[in-house]
Amino acid sequence: MKQIMTFLVITFISYGTCAQSVIVNADGTHSTVIDNGTTKTIVNADGTHSTVIDNGTTKTIVNADGTHSTVIDNGTTKTIVNADGAHSTVIDNGTTKTIVNADGTHSTVIDNGTTMTIVNPNGSHSTVKKKKRKNHR
Repeated sequence: MKQIMTFLVITFISYGTCAQSVIVNADGTHSTVIDNGTTKTIVNADGTHSTVIDNGTTKTIVNADGTHSTVIDNGTTKTIVNADGAHSTVIDNGTTKTIVNADGTHSTVIDNGTTMTIVNPNGSHSTVKKKKRKNHR
């Protein structure tokens, strides 16, 4: 689940048009991502908070427990260095992304525009609903 949450963070980082997004987790709980530009705050379903700091091609995730993960963006391939040192890879094929988790299992993310569906290795599904950012001029 931690790897999927990490991927969701990455996914939201790539959507600059989203100011706030709601994640419907596979267990029915909800998480919220609040986009503040180069910093994003994730309110996890259990009430804890995580932060994503965007430094261009390198992003730092401060997990709710204080550990750190790093995302290295190499274009269509992203590498996630998890807090425990394990690595995951995200392969972007446009509207479909494949995640190779650190344990070798695979997850799939299907982008349907205003929603994304995440198919977890065990077959369970999560849904992410995106809200568009309002232009304030």
